[in-house]
Amino acid sequence: MSALYGAMLDDLIDEAKQEEDVVGVLLTGSLARGDALPGTDIDLRLILADGLHRPAQQELRDGILVERGYSDVETARATLEANPMHVYAYLDGRILYDPLGVLPSLRQQAQHRFDTYQVTEQERSDLAARLRYPQDKIRVAMSGGDLLKAAFATGTSSWGIMEGLWAANNRPLPRTARYNPTSKTWQDLPTWRRCIGSSFSPRHRSV
Repeated sequence: MSALYGAMLDDLIDEAKQEEDVVGVLLTGSLARGDALPGTDIDLRLILADGLHRPAQQELRDGILVERGYSDVETARATLEANPMHVYAYLDGRILYDPLGVLPSLRQQAQHRFDTYQVTEQERSDLAARLRYPQDKIRVAMSGGDLLKAAFATGTSSWGIMEGLWAANNRPLPRTARYNPTSKTWQDLPTWRRCIGSSFSPRHRSV
């Protein structure tokens, strides 16, 4: 982490400590994971005292975007259960300020949610159905040497492909910015064909 980011984080932590309503600060995103690029934004999750809520805030500091999200512990717990992609913020996150010790319990819940996450067979079937159509388009375009058409079909279906890859591993789909090609999680992902399995076998293909 550069001196600029280090100094900015020190200032942000000092500011949070001055607010009685703030009981925890978690650094998330690429800075917390250690794979940040120059100019990356600063993502903070601030835990508020019970029953308090604030809208998210954004500001520019020295050309760096600072994003703050707020919730109390109860709301954070409910969000983890309702939207499992949030587990990665707590699993990857770096605790910057936690005088009451609230963040380790949220991280523990996130770990449990991650470990026990299961994709239903209906969800797998729905993903396979959505991906069979673009898969055929990509195959036909590649066979005909039309790389532009193949690239277009791939691009427009890429989110579904990612959903399928993570579903195959029974893992919550991460947020779009969470990408680290050296991560063991990414290296262990199966190929697209293996992820959907028999749904891409010839007998299932459209004509």
